[in-house]
Amino acid sequence: MANENQYWNLEDFVDSLVVELDKTRETLAIKAINKPLTYTVKDLAIDLNIFPTFDGDQIRFITAQPGQEGASKVNIQLGSITDQQVRATTKMSGLKNDTKIEEIGVDQKTQKKLRKLGVSSVDDLQQVEKKQVDIQRVSDNEIDYKTLANQIQKSRRNQTPPKVKAVSLSVDDQQRPYLHVRGENFTMDPRYPPVTVVNNNLAEVLDYSPDELKILLQKDHLTTNEAELIMTFDPYTLVKMNIRI
Repeated sequence: MANENQYWNLEDFVDSLVVELDKTRETLAIKAINKPLTYTVKDLAIDLNIFPTFDGDQIRFITAQPGQEGASKVNIQLGSITDQQVRATTKMSGLKNDTKIEEIGVDQKTQKKLRKLGVSSVDDLQQVEKKQVDIQRVSDNEIDYKTLANQIQKSRRNQTPPKVKAVSLSVDDQQRPYLHVRGENFTMDPRYPPVTVVNNNLAEVLDYSPDELKILLQKDHLTTNEAELIMTFDPYTLVKMNIRI
């Protein structure tokens, strides 16, 4: 049944409550840009009638149903907050350069866990990293940080894809022919040197930078007037094009 009473623990309840309050605070911070807040949220008290259980390891609660007697009462009080406090303690959300966690393909379970830790965007995660916080350990290994980091890198790469503007045939000081590829956003991570293939044959990269690439050509690369050029700059990008030599 959809309305069946279920056991819950205090940590999950408080985490969910804090997440909702954070969302409200972020909304108020944005609203205050154009309309100064003319009110504050007064002290709010929540009384819960519950039955606690303890299995020797964990305390869990179930909410008392109407008419049930003998329940314990838990009182949760929330203090008031002013508009100045909202502005001083709230990070502005929805900024153009701030990518939300849900926009990088993170699963719902990880999103929920990160939100409980106060992480809702890539920028939030970077701030946590700067403090040398181990997200995986803090989340009791529920967050696969390696997978999360890869998703972030992929998202960043999608925002700055490689662009080829020109390709020309040149010769070096040793009179060896090479392809000179010019553009932007080629190599973004020094851990990944570019790899190139010409007509299904691996080609040596003589020199590279974020805006140019020099590819040495061998005899097996020059079998026809047209060539298929494939370039990879990292695990998240692949450029394939046909050129005339």
